[in-house]
Amino acid sequence: MNRTSKLFAAVLVAIPCAITPSFAGGLTHNTNQTAHFVRGIARDASTDVDAVYTNPAGTTEFQKTWNISLNSQTVWQKRIINTTFATGAEKEYVGEAFVPSMPSFLAAWHHNNVTVSGAFTIAGGGGTVTYDDGLPMFDAFTLSNPLTKGMLLSDIGGSAELEGSSYIFGWTLGSAYRFNDYISGYVGARFNYATNNYKVKADLSKLGMGEAEMDVDQTGYGVTPILSMDVRYKRLTVAAKFEYRTRMELENDTKKMPKQLAASFPNYADGVKTDADMPSYLSLGAQFEFVQGVRGALGYHRFFDAAANYANGGDKYLESTNEMLVGFEWDIISRLTLSAGAQFSRIGVSDKYLTEMNMNVDANSYGGGIAFKATDWMKINLGYFHSFYYEWKGDKEAYGKNNYDRENQMVGIGVDLTF
Repeated sequence: MNRTSKLFAAVLVAIPCAITPSFAGGLTHNTNQTAHFVRGIARDASTDVDAVYTNPAGTTEFQKTWNISLNSQTVWQKRIINTTFATGAEKEYVGEAFVPSMPSFLAAWHHNNVTVSGAFTIAGGGGTVTYDDGLPMFDAFTLSNPLTKGMLLSDIGGSAELEGSSYIFGWTLGSAYRFNDYISGYVGARFNYATNNYKVKADLSKLGMGEAEMDVDQTGYGVTPILSMDVRYKRLTVAAKFEYRTRMELENDTKKMPKQLAASFPNYADGVKTDADMPSYLSLGAQFEFVQGVRGALGYHRFFDAAANYANGGDKYLESTNEMLVGFEWDIISRLTLSAGAQFSRIGVSDKYLTEMNMNVDANSYGGGIAFKATDWMKINLGYFHSFYYEWKGDKEAYGKNNYDRENQMVGIGVDLTF
């Protein structure tokens, strides 16, 4: 395998994780589906309109027949790698993702003890990640070539660009039933359609190899069964939701691939399918109204990552991801609510899993905002959410030491309609 092949080899093995923007949730899930979450975070026992996603059994608590929520989120994310090569040279690599609008639509029809609900969401992914200056592995391969001997990091022209997008579109439908004054249950399912695109361009002119490009689309689908239960007693609401593992395979539509790689990487050949499961997901929540207009909430999320199948056997280095959530709401006046919350995410990945392309690290996230009741049938939700990631330092790469860090922030706006 020549040097161009080796360069692409390092990229192809881990590229699906490198281009998947994850905003609030496990490795593959987006739990930030509404502006309610952005402003309050702990929504797992909600009986507001966002319960269509967070607590579907709780939709039997709705007071109106029709309940609709339209939401959009704008997201900014950075992935930062600070590398110190074995030569002592240092360089910062930045991957950026910007999502102008991440939409969701939730609706429920409620009558007596029955509610039928549905939703359109971006269940996973949701944007494009671009590394304009490539990644450390690109420069490391170039510097190791005899033709670049004696060159400085700033001198080499053997750089590469990486761009990828990932979306999992979800359509959910289900029904909830209120068995008695205290207990409700829900059964539903979500149809998921996944679409990815990977683009790599390597300029290896100083190595006498010209330019190499890759352009691959992937698509696939899967169904997620969903169960939910809601228990309400006086001022206390307790809820649980379980999403079963979604078995999914992605099929390649390979538009560009260097000829020398075709035999070495059959997984990226046109028409080949690879595993891309969404793991099982459990959410538990409790909400308590201390006094009229003042509510507190707690939540817990567990993503069973190790039990899912991922491309290139990535699940071998995974354990379950756990999240703790807390939230608070205060109705200052009848039409205005202040809210705030926090989420503490502990990602179930080992050091063997973490690389410059698999930068999933622990984080603490905080959000806040308002809900304004414009009319008796319209409420506007506004919120801001910011994640602070733990920096990870490692020296397991042969070419040097890497420090991994991330930044993530989003603004959410939503309109609830009830009539």
